[in-house]
Amino acid sequence: MSHHLMEHETGLILLDATTAAAPPTSVIAAEDTPSLPPAVLKALRSLRDSNPSLQRKLNHGIIDVSSSDESVGYWNRHNQELVMLSPDNNELIGVNLGGLMVRLVNSVPFFQVIEDEKLNCLTTVNFGGTDIGMDNLLEGVKLLSKDTKASIKELYLGGCGIGCRRGTSHLKELLQLQLLTNLETLDLRYNDLTGKDLVDLETALTSTSNLKILHLEGNYGKCEGAAAIGNVLSAPESNLKELYLGANQIGSEGAKSLAEQGLRNNKSLHKLYLEGNSIGDEGAIALRDVLLDQSLRQCKVLEHLYVDNNGLGKEAATTLGRAVNSESMIDGSLLDG
Repeated sequence: MSHHLMEHETGLILLDATTAAAPPTSVIAAEDTPSLPPAVLKALRSLRDSNPSLQRKLNHGIIDVSSSDESVGYWNRHNQELVMLSPDNNELIGVNLGGLMVRLVNSVPFFQVIEDEKLNCLTTVNFGGTDIGMDNLLEGVKLLSKDTKASIKELYLGGCGIGCRRGTSHLKELLQLQLLTNLETLDLRYNDLTGKDLVDLETALTSTSNLKILHLEGNYGKCEGAAAIGNVLSAPESNLKELYLGANQIGSEGAKSLAEQGLRNNKSLHKLYLEGNSIGDEGAIALRDVLLDQSLRQCKVLEHLYVDNNGLGKEAATTLGRAVNSESMIDGSLLDG
């Protein structure tokens, strides 16, 4: 059976359901998509129209032309929501481009509409994997005034090449904006961030005192970066609960810095991920000693420590596991074989 393509008034290419074969389950039918408020449509349209890659992505996945509602264009063929709406009043609470494999070149028009229409419920921005430039993102977010009252609590920027594109200074300025005062989750994984980059970000990360989850895995932090993150952990105002530092080329000295500069005086961290580094027995012993000291002082809060693939010997791994005293540690899980 042949497929007939029809052009919607918005410019999106729609598949004529009257002649098409049964759709795959990964495609969302128009009648299953919620109708979006005009202000939300305006914001999403501005994002789509200023980014050719996104516009091409949204040309797929619509299987029903029975509705002229433009809302159907913002649900993609992979069944992943681009739009995040509050369940009670249909307000825009987030935009999610993570995993869509699109490249953002301009976010400014989107944030301009957020400001103009006073869409003050925006709390989640996921631009992960979009290669959005930090200078452009900073320019856009700066448009939001105090009157808009938006407060971003979750910011996902993984895989955007921040380090290799020299975006660290703009990211630092972004994190210190009033709009991000209540930031709770920050995802910076796989961004080619070096130890120097993490040192440069130390002040901004420390000042983001409501931050609870920080993803930094897959970067090049090394020992220098680990020391900087140790300083973030040791700050009296730190509220970090989960820290992801896997695959950062951290050696034993970096592990020592994390333990002695960071964990020793930290009162909030529950989960620490260090898998795929090179902390060795020396780093493991440093972590162990700090955890045992905290246990004696009855101030240990760390519950889960992940150190797979770190070159640990049996004795160092066993004693570290006992120091953590975590049920998540299965016998032998710390060993590298």
